[in-house]
Amino acid sequence: MDLDWNDVHYFILLMEKETLTAAANALNVEHGTVSRRIERLEKQLGLHLFDRINKRYLPTDDGRELYQEAKKLQLNIKQFAQTAQDKRESVGEVAVSAPPFVANSLLAPTLALFYQRFSYIRLIIQSDSVISNLHARQADIALRIAEPLQEDLVARRLCYVKYRWFAHRSYLQHEPQESWQYLSLQLAGTHEKWLQTELNGKPIRFACNDFQVMKAAIAQKMGIGLLPICHADHPDFAAIEEMEDFTAPLYLVMHEDVRASKKVRTVADFLIEMLAD
Repeated sequence: MDLDWNDVHYFILLMEKETLTAAANALNVEHGTVSRRIERLEKQLGLHLFDRINKRYLPTDDGRELYQEAKKLQLNIKQFAQTAQDKRESVGEVAVSAPPFVANSLLAPTLALFYQRFSYIRLIIQSDSVISNLHARQADIALRIAEPLQEDLVARRLCYVKYRWFAHRSYLQHEPQESWQYLSLQLAGTHEKWLQTELNGKPIRFACNDFQVMKAAIAQKMGIGLLPICHADHPDFAAIEEMEDFTAPLYLVMHEDVRASKKVRTVADFLIEMLAD
């Protein structure tokens, strides 16, 4: 039996209003439409649902029993529609892992624009110098300064980050060049190889794996350290012109299983728009 839900809806209204005119007004249709719908429903069911007494439609025993079932169906349909609406309006979470300097200097300035466009997505920014494990779903998207080697990770180069050696101006004024101390970074990939060459034979006073810590060490006049230019926003920092700059890519990385997710793809596309050169 191929029932039309609208016929059942008309049946419910006529049960409750008792006249064609009142039901038609509630439905904003002609009363003849209500009459045709009820006749069709009775024919499909093979049941007599109403006794017509003057202008009133009074339910038969079958009509009263089916009315209770129809109300259950109506409630289920409302719940179905509400669930669909809740799904449309629900806030989806997307976790983005990034080194602290990327989160502070590159991601943070884009947040207002992101939420103007995508208020239905809740970003979780994981600012950590430790690389998130995308295989364990610690993050949906990772911004990395080292290219991943795993075959099931999808990487896109966004831009090149330029790094420069900096020191506090007071340190340079009071320390002769032959007494300079250097601050090293313990980073993977091309950064590590380049630093080993650049600092070979130089006195290393301090090492860390976080550019925020490096920035604090330079501010405390501990020596000369490498910083991304975008993160070296300190009025008392001076670039060391005698030392070579370094440039390395920033990658957007996703596990191939999550890149089909609409919300993850939305965030990835926004990051590409904002950060890609």
